[in-house]
Amino acid sequence: MIAVISDSHIPKRAQDIPEKFYSILNEAETIVHCGDIVSKDFKEKIEKYGEVVAVKGNCDRMDLEPSETFEKQGLKFGAYHGSGITPRGHHPTLVKTAETLSCDILFHGHSHKEEIVEEDGKILVNPGSCTGVGGGTAKPGNPTMAKIVPEKGLKAQIIEKTDKDLRVKKEETFQIR
Repeated sequence: MIAVISDSHIPKRAQDIPEKFYSILNEAETIVHCGDIVSKDFKEKIEKYGEVVAVKGNCDRMDLEPSETFEKQGLKFGAYHGSGITPRGHHPTLVKTAETLSCDILFHGHSHKEEIVEEDGKILVNPGSCTGVGGGTAKPGNPTMAKIVPEKGLKAQIIEKTDKDLRVKKEETFQIR
């Protein structure tokens, strides 16, 4: 399983992610952070849970690459923050980014708006903000993250922290190849 988080903005806009998100990170084979980590301490904290693929967001001042790729279960994944894309989360530009990275699935952030979409043969997953902070045109809301299971295709879920518990806000299954 791949856990995907983004736009944490710790400690500038939030103190931490929801405690229950850490149990998902603990189960993950790979953790992806799509940028705006902000704190080196937070990056080191999530690295204690396993392999972390992290990319640079527009608010990050640490040494990170602007994009990364990796493979799991024969699928190629890409991670990219999305800063500089206008409007934020513009699907045609994200599809071009996925093509440039030669990936099947592109994880991205920056808009703070969670989504799972298939566009022009590419799967685009934005986990939203794992702390629920606002940014750009997004207002503060419940913290969200994504859970990806790349077996017999791809199952993607957006997990939301509500006042009471975690819930699956959205789920999509894709047959790939």
